[in-house]
Amino acid sequence: MAYGAAGTTAYVLWLKAYGNRFSVMIYLFSLIAVAFTIIGAGLTARFGGVNKRLLSRTLAFSAGVLLSAAFLDIFPEAWRLNPGAAAYGCLAALLSLFSLENFTAMNSCSEYMEECKVDKHALGAFALAALTVHSVLDGFNIAVGFKTGSLAGFNISLGVILHKLADGIALVSLLLHSGRTVKRAMYLSLLLALATPLGALIVQPFFLSVDPWTESFLLGISGGSFLYIAMADILPGLHKTYDRLTPVFYALGYAAVIAITALGE
Repeated sequence: MAYGAAGTTAYVLWLKAYGNRFSVMIYLFSLIAVAFTIIGAGLTARFGGVNKRLLSRTLAFSAGVLLSAAFLDIFPEAWRLNPGAAAYGCLAALLSLFSLENFTAMNSCSEYMEECKVDKHALGAFALAALTVHSVLDGFNIAVGFKTGSLAGFNISLGVILHKLADGIALVSLLLHSGRTVKRAMYLSLLLALATPLGALIVQPFFLSVDPWTESFLLGISGGSFLYIAMADILPGLHKTYDRLTPVFYALGYAAVIAITALGE
């Protein structure tokens, strides 16, 4: 009898976590992120890359979306709940991502419009594990975004999805230059892409009973990761493209988030 009651309770909690419309949106956007990663990976495996000017403009728009979503959607909600926890979460994200990237050589590849120069053993098991954690964090960010509201979730998901296209390009470039076959590179890319919905799956039920301090800390992690990706990963590389329209697309990223937010109010 106790087992039956426990099973019923677990089922009710599952419905609360995964049965509402926000949950549907979280997993929909997570799967779209998987698709964009595979598209980027497939284009690189098939054609050796994509047009660098198109990629730089897409990344510029993505950076604008990431930063504006962080400052207009994530941080205000985090600061409202607990400013101190939000600050610690942001710092934790900045430190963690910097540490992870020391094991991945991500900054040397085509996502940033540069040639790959990766040692054959640069992408060992630990580096691939670090990349997996990065993909899990993307799913975490999508779930956190919808926790703050549907508009914030859409803005945040847009930034993640556009960035995942570039992630797929960079990842396959790294794998091929480190000696993997095309088949192996695509297989690993698929596994890493699936870590994004896994991250959302893990975080979504956790938000059911989280206290304000922890929620603020998690929002700080999400906002801090957006700051790092945009300002440490994307924008420095865009200065090397010498494309006069890159700043325009960067500003359009801001405008898109502001417009979506204004239309929803």
